[in-house]
Amino acid sequence: MEKKYRKRVYLCISLFVICVLAGVIVNNLIFADDIEYESFNAEHETDMNKKEDYQKADLERMLQDTIQEIAEGSDPLVSIHNYDLTDHSETTVNVTLHTESYNEISEESRIAIENLIIGSFNGILKDNISIDIEYTEG
Repeated sequence: MEKKYRKRVYLCISLFVICVLAGVIVNNLIFADDIEYESFNAEHETDMNKKEDYQKADLERMLQDTIQEIAEGSDPLVSIHNYDLTDHSETTVNVTLHTESYNEISEESRIAIENLIIGSFNGILKDNISIDIEYTEG
């Protein structure tokens, strides 16, 4: 009889040790998963920020090229601030036209530039667009 109980005691102790070890392993895996997910989320946000920066730079270049065609003889500089891929209500666009003092930028050109920017940003406010002209001596 003692052998029978001894085997049961050893079996119970062995099962207890296995359960404790399994709990420790699962606990370590859970914490390891949290670290991986946090790092993945940080990398994903960094990738999204890079994507947003690239899109913003491409949009600035495209606007500069198109504005140069609209306002002939000028060298436009476009800068976009508070750029968001989905919501453009807070986005501001500053356009500086560098041109010779004898080259006059017409009101029609200013309106065309403003309409170009409004068409490029869905939901941008007209008040968030500024067009400045800097004359150079030449």
